[in-house]
Amino acid sequence: MTAKRRGKRPSSGSGGPPAGQQSPKKQGQSERQRSRALARAGTRGSSAGDPGSLLLWSAVFITLAIAVAAVTVFVSQSGGGSPGGVVAPSVVTPSDIASSGRTLGNLGAPVTVDIYGDFRCSACYRFATDGTEKNLVASYIATGKAKLVWHDLLSIDKLRGGTASRDAANAAWCAADQGKFWVMHDWLYANDASPTEDPSAFTLTRLSDIGKAAGLDMAKFQPCLNQGTHNDAIAGEASTTPHDATGTPSVFVNGKFVGDPSANLVPSYDQIAALIDTALASPTPKPS
Repeated sequence: MTAKRRGKRPSSGSGGPPAGQQSPKKQGQSERQRSRALARAGTRGSSAGDPGSLLLWSAVFITLAIAVAAVTVFVSQSGGGSPGGVVAPSVVTPSDIASSGRTLGNLGAPVTVDIYGDFRCSACYRFATDGTEKNLVASYIATGKAKLVWHDLLSIDKLRGGTASRDAANAAWCAADQGKFWVMHDWLYANDASPTEDPSAFTLTRLSDIGKAAGLDMAKFQPCLNQGTHNDAIAGEASTTPHDATGTPSVFVNGKFVGDPSANLVPSYDQIAALIDTALASPTPKPS
């Protein structure tokens, strides 16, 4: 009988737990509630419970993201860390086309296309890289119908000052001494994409980096570049430049100016091709 009474739930009278105390069951429930509260507080400490920390870490993340993006853009624009920020050309003159000095194509081709250009000239850059020159080479030079002859016209030095046009021309002539004029032609235009025609594109140091990247024999190229070996010959070209060539690029097909010299517009591929086709259809009679 005593054991049964001891097992009954205590009444709410004087036999219950002392004031201020809880039963073991309620104490367990309270402990679990406190544990859950502490867990929630610990979670809130790194997020919504602390706005200052959230803003700080958000600012750090955004700053790092901007820095990474800036480095990525810089590397992509500077040729992946190449010396002097040199980038490889995306438009390349086919290496299987014969060349001699600054002439590209078969020397005996029936049509001659003369181009008067400036490696510092932004319009010449577009002519060389937007597909006009590439299509001309593919359709007429590679097929032996015409040959392309380069002439230096230092229009930007004259217009904006400095010697970057001349120095780039000399670098190309130095490459021609190694049979690589058109290789250097491609590399120079690939590294002169400035719409402002900034002379910093062709400092002697950067021209040296371009020559190195282009695979030139630097033991021969460097002194030729530093000494301006071909500067006098380049300056002498002005005396043989046609009077219609008032800007760069200027293009002639068998001596006939392409386009309207007064308009000073860059000739299109269609205009050049039309004159070449006309010349091919009416070849100049050979002397008996």
